[in-house]
Parts: sequence; C-alpha cells; structure tokens
Amino acid sequence: MKKKILSIMSAAMLTLSCIAVTPTSAAESDYLLHSTFEDGSEQWSGRGAASVKTVTDKSRSGEGSLFTSGRTASWNGATVSLGSSFKAGQDYTFSAYVMTEDTSSPVTFYLTLQYSDGSTTSYPKIAEVTAEKGQWAHLEKSCFTLPDGAKDMQLYVETDDSTCSFYLDEVVGAKVGTEISEPPAAVQMSKGDINYDGVIDSFDIIAARRGIIDGIKDKKTLKAADADSNGVFEINDAVLIMQFVAGKIKEFPVVEPVVVPGQRKYTMEELTEIVQNSLVNNEPNDSHMEKSGVKYGTIKKETYFSKKANKNKPYNILLPADYDESKQYPVLYLLHGFFENENRMITTGNGTMYTRQIIGNAIASGEAKDMIVVVPFVFTSATMNDATGFADQGSNEGYDNFVDDIVDSLMPHIESKYSVATGRENTAVTGFSMGGRESLQIGMKHGDKFGYVGAICPAPGASGAWKWSSEDETPYLVMITGGTQDDVVGLNTPEGYHNNFTKNNVPHVWHVVQNGHHGDDSIHSHIYSFVRGIFQATEGGSASSSTTPQTPTPSTTTPTETPSTTPTETPSTSPTGQRKYTMKEFTDIVQKSLVNNEPNDSHNKKNGVQYGTIKKETYFSKKANKNKPYNILLPANYDPNKKYPVLYLLHGFFENENRMITQGNSTMYTQQIIGNAIAEGAAKDMIVVVPFVFTSATMNDATGFADQGSNEGYDNFVDDIVDSLMPHIESKYSVATGRENTAVTGFSMGGRESLQIGMKHGDKFGYVGAICPAPGASGSWKWSSEDETPYLVMITGGTQDDVVGLNTPEGYHNNFTKNNVPHVWHVVQNGHHGDDSIHSHIYSFVRAVFQATE
Repeated sequence: MKKKILSIMSAAMLTLSCIAVTPTSAAESDYLLHSTFEDGSEQWSGRGAASVKTVTDKSRSGEGSLFTSGRTASWNGATVSLGSSFKAGQDYTFSAYVMTEDTSSPVTFYLTLQYSDGSTTSYPKIAEVTAEKGQWAHLEKSCFTLPDGAKDMQLYVETDDSTCSFYLDEVVGAKVGTEISEPPAAVQMSKGDINYDGVIDSFDIIAARRGIIDGIKDKKTLKAADADSNGVFEINDAVLIMQFVAGKIKEFPVVEPVVVPGQRKYTMEELTEIVQNSLVNNEPNDSHMEKSGVKYGTIKKETYFSKKANKNKPYNILLPADYDESKQYPVLYLLHGFFENENRMITTGNGTMYTRQIIGNAIASGEAKDMIVVVPFVFTSATMNDATGFADQGSNEGYDNFVDDIVDSLMPHIESKYSVATGRENTAVTGFSMGGRESLQIGMKHGDKFGYVGAICPAPGASGAWKWSSEDETPYLVMITGGTQDDVVGLNTPEGYHNNFTKNNVPHVWHVVQNGHHGDDSIHSHIYSFVRGIFQATEGGSASSSTTPQTPTPSTTTPTETPSTTPTETPSTSPTGQRKYTMKEFTDIVQKSLVNNEPNDSHNKKNGVQYGTIKKETYFSKKANKNKPYNILLPANYDPNKKYPVLYLLHGFFENENRMITQGNSTMYTQQIIGNAIAEGAAKDMIVVVPFVFTSATMNDATGFADQGSNEGYDNFVDDIVDSLMPHIESKYSVATGRENTAVTGFSMGGRESLQIGMKHGDKFGYVGAICPAPGASGSWKWSSEDETPYLVMITGGTQDDVVGLNTPEGYHNNFTKNNVPHVWHVVQNGHHGDDSIHSHIYSFVRAVFQATE
C-alpha cells in the first residue's frame, strides 16, 4: 500500500509541473507513439504472467486491437517501451482505449509508467478510468511530465484489483500540446470493399486495377482486395470485383490458398508462440537413433578461403539425404564454442553428438525442412591459428572477426559451391557458448541476411541494439537457450540476453533446460526445437527448383463471364505478348496512379534489397562512324539465361551518358528508384541503357542551342538507336526483343528525340515517354496502324520549368489530344527543368512499362 500511495503522489507532483498549453492540431505522423494493432502487436508484450495477441473481432478503431489475457495479478497487463523519442524531464500527452467483457462489475484501469533512476524502479500512474463491461473507456492525460533522469521507460496498462482479460486499442503518445484526434470508428472488413467505405462499387474497381499495376502493400487493403480468399491479390480478384459490381455474381467464391514462395505465413509473434509452446526440456531418446527406412544426410569436410584470416579455414557440411543440385536448400550455420573446432557441433561433443540424427529424423517426420548444415571453424585471425585464453584480446577478436567473415567469405563460398536457396528467409545461424555470442552479434549486425537466430548457453560480451531498425532486418525467429546447471556461463548470462530483448519488446523464445549443463544436453535440446522452427515463417523457399519468386497464378475458379470492356478479359493463360489492356484502358490506369513527387524512401538503398549493377561500355555508331559510350544498368542477379525487356533513357542538351543514371543537378536516384520498384513487385526486371545521345561524324558534342550541327547531332540519334545501338545491346546482353519489351524516354532534348523515335519507329518501341521535352519534335502525332501504335505514351512537364516551360510539353500533349491518341499527361507541381521532374517521371514510368501485355 505504501508503494501505491507513493506512486500516486509522484504522479500528482509530476502533473503539477505541466504548464497550460493550447492544443494544436497534428497529423498522425506527429505522434511519437501510435499503436493501432492493425499489423500485429507493434512491439507490445505481456507484463508478468499476461500474454498478448492481436484480434480482429473487437476494436475501437479500424479492425484490430490487442487482447491481454492470463493475468494473475492486477499489475499484469500489456506493456511497450517508450523508446528514445520520449525524453526524461519533458511533457507529453497520452491516450488509450480499453474494454473488458470478462467481468460483472465496473473495472478501474490505469495507464502507468515504469522507469528506473539507476537505483530504484518507480511506477507513477499517468491516467485512470472506470470501464463498464463491454464498453470502450478512454484513458487520457493532456499533460504528463516524464521524471528527470528516468531510464528504461515503459508504458503499461493494468487494473486496480481485477485480473480480467481486456482489449487495448488506439494508444497514442505525443508532445504536450498536440491534439489527439478522435479515432475513426471500428470497421468490418468485407471482401471486395477495397476502400472500406461500406459498399462495393466502381471506386473499388479502380482501386483493384491500380493495385494490379502498382501492387498493394497495406495489409488491411490487401485482405479486402483478395476477393477469393486464396491469400494473394491477382487479376482474378479484380475480375470478381467487377462482376460483383455488374451484378453478375452475388457472392465471392472461397478457393484454396495459393502458396507463394517467400510470402509470410507467420508474424514474428506467431512463430515465437508456436515454437515456445512446442519446446521440450530433453529431446526424445529416439531422436538420437538412426531409424529403419530413414535416410540421413552426408557429412563432408571442406575448406573455404577467409579474406579476414587471409588463409583457408575448414568446415564440415551436412548435405541432406538425396541431395539434388537441381533443387535449392536453406542453410543453417552452426557455430562451436571457445577452444573448440568445426567437429564439435556435428561429430564430436562431450559424448556423442547427434546433430545428424536429430535433424535427419525431424526432416523425415515432416517437422523440419530439408536443409544444408554448415559447421565452420569459427576462430578467424591472420596472426593466430587458434584461441589461447579467455582473457586474451587476440583470442576474443578471433571469434568476433567471424561476425563479418561469415558474410564476406563463408556464405559466398557456400552459395557458389552448393545448391543454396539464398535470402534471409532461407538462412539461419545458431551457436554454442562463444559461438552463441557470435550468433547473436551476427543476427543483430546482419539482420538483412539472417532470418533465424539462436544462441545456446551464449558466452558474455555480445553487444548490439537488441532490436532491429526495420521490418526488413528483423528476424522471423530469435531463440535463446540456457541450462540451469551451466557452471561456465551460468543461467544468468543467457537470461541477461533474454532480458535485453524483453526490454526492447522483441518477441523471442526463452528456452530454459532444467538440469541442462554447458554441453551436449543443452545443445541437443536446442537443436531439436530450433530446426523445427527455422525456415517456417514463409511459404516455399525450401528445396524448390528455383529461388526466383514465382508470379502468383490466378485461381482455377475462373469466372464464367467477364465484362467485354474490362482490361482483365484476357485469361491468365494467354500466350506471351498478347494484349492485356487497350491503350485507353492502360492510359487510364497509369494516369490514376501518378504521383507528384516520388516517396522519399524510393531514393534509399534498403536492407534486403539487391540493386542492379551499372557498367560503362561503348558501341559502334554507323551514323557517327565511331565508338560512342553508354551506361547500362543490369538488373540484380542478372542471368544470361533469362530475357529482359529494355528501357532506353536519354539525356538532354550539353549532357552525356552519366546524366540520367549517375550524375544529375545533385544525386540521380535512377538505380534506387528502379531497384525498389522491382523489389516491391511494382515493376518488372529490366535492363536500362543510358547512351550518349549526340551522334555526329564531324562533331564530338553540341556547341550551341541554335547551331544547326548541334541539333542535327541529336536528331541523328532517332535512327542511330535503331541502326546501331539496339543491335549492339541485343547481341551483347540477354534481351527480350519486340516492341512489347522495348521502351524509350528522355529528358529535355532527349525527350524531344524520344517522341520522334516513338513516332518514326512505332513498330519497335511499345512505350514512349518524354520529360520536360525540348521544342522542335515533328511528326504526325498519331500512328497509321495498331501494330505501330505504342501501348503507352507519357509526357511530363514541370510547373516551375524555366527552360522549356510547361507550355512546350503541354503543346505536345495537345497534339496527341487533337489526334485522339490516349496518353498520360503528367504535370509535376513545382517541378523544375531537372532532377525533381525526372525522378517523378521515372518513378511512374517504370511501373507502367512492359505491363500492357502478358
């Protein structure tokens, strides 16, 4: 009771420190904390005995809320770390909604702060509300001062005396004075109602068409758009929505789920719960046995060259039974401890190591996926052959060096020598003792490469953030094992790591082996459970015939009738190159999906995304009678056995082959914008060619805007691209030919030439663009036949263009309009004659090219 009174007094004193502040309206982006639980538990976890999970059958706003249950004391509840955005000594406003159905009388709820001042932990109340059964109650405080010197601050929800289960939703924390808006009402998801407005109508048809082109990232929207409930959004869903709106069907079919390699099956919280609930203290005895009728993997000893150590290092590899080089297998890296070697975790232990049998039996029973297991010699040093002592700096560095050596040397070696499924969804690491310490550090530093991270009786000394900065780097599973009889690192060392993840609200499996020692019993128990959890969070990816993600195939439940005017009338089994959309339909789709400014993160190189490679080459120009340079952007993982469509990207007057790819007014983000679009599935893999456009047998470059020879040098490229550059590219690189696989766009003078190329060589270019095009383009502004008419024409102009103005591109737009040619007219508000207009155009154009045909 004394502790409770002190907490209330503390909260009262803190409240007095707030001064009157007039609330100011703010966008949700101004909130420092905003938990809506639409995409999972959002770093919230159970406090004490409580457990939390997201549900969709009860919500204050949106679809989801956080359900807290299993409480055995009033202080048990739901908690989240406030993080670095919240500063001690400053004032904040807080809001949260709670509701319980697990009571017959009103329940008093508290929103409480837990913090440490370095010596003691305090629990001041922030807000209080009494909730009636089945009704949402609002916990709110307009001004609360976080105590001076407060550390490890956590926000949590608890009750006065009750241990009822409860729902939590719409939790907000913001700087004092920020007006926290009333949350929108709860919504119920209905298949086909993509915009969640309560009706399925033409707006949902538009959203579906746009989603086919750009993809849909928002999970809630994706769920509604998946009309046939097969787990993916595809053309068939768009057809079903159109049929529903037209009255041709009255309900949506429910079909078998489509398995898409790499698609997420479980959230981190869900997989953690599954593995946590399936833990064993000691693996069954028969897991050690080689059983009749079961095939076991083959162990081989090999070496790899370590750049870090500047020498060859040994490893053991366990290849799965019936290893087949035409398949690709996920890989588990298994690390030994101090003074041990590559044999310890696979062939030699304190007694007999049963790694091969435990994994083989798990695979045979269908509880684990086929996998390759690599057991390397971890110690990595250019000056030492092995560790010499626990306190020796060189010995410790030898182990820590492996954190980068595994990525720089071992993984590339394994991936080049064996048939490996790459990507973090197919890569796991765990280790024992010192190897456990290094596994944790590998997982924290290289989260973009390892999707599953474990540690068995890990040694002290691991350092890191104990959390990840983005979803793309956060593992699917983290598992820490400790033994109660460990007399080397104790249980307290792995428990310390467990506590670090807990403080940062990182879901993880905490595996305590009762009577487990610092040795084989804890190792075997961990391996038994760990191999059943790894490579399970995503669909496919294990022992598949290809690591390339497959395009989802539409459901076999095909609508019996499709509106004849829809762009989805072509069946998914159409021959390659068959038209999916008319020019008008495709233009409408692209026009509606335009952005004024590309998102900032489209410029970033993101973890887990592979970007294309830029190379500088030359080709012989017949028109200029000499070699001319060009840059080429080859797609990530360029494969000469595949055929790629090609985008030709042209620079402006007085510029060169670098302008549109590596050099702009400031930084050109072409590589990033295109790479991110491809990684998101919003654009197709493509080759991008950026040539030096000026083409003259007598001049090396333009000399002036009014000079006839300079203008002719640019106009010559209209034929040079077809006569010389395209044949060169098609002979040197793996190119998908035909106008359905060829696009051209350009900036300023390059935009003028792109328009002229498109009009003169419509039989060779299916997609034509122009960015702030220079004056002087001439042509009929239409095409004489369907076989020469592009699938898409797109013109971009900037309202702040002080070189050609908006009127020049608008003139070209008017020319096409007069001739009834469907085209995209893209006006960039505040766009200049430079990078901003270029980036905006490229962002939209690459999402459209090569999409009009099957």
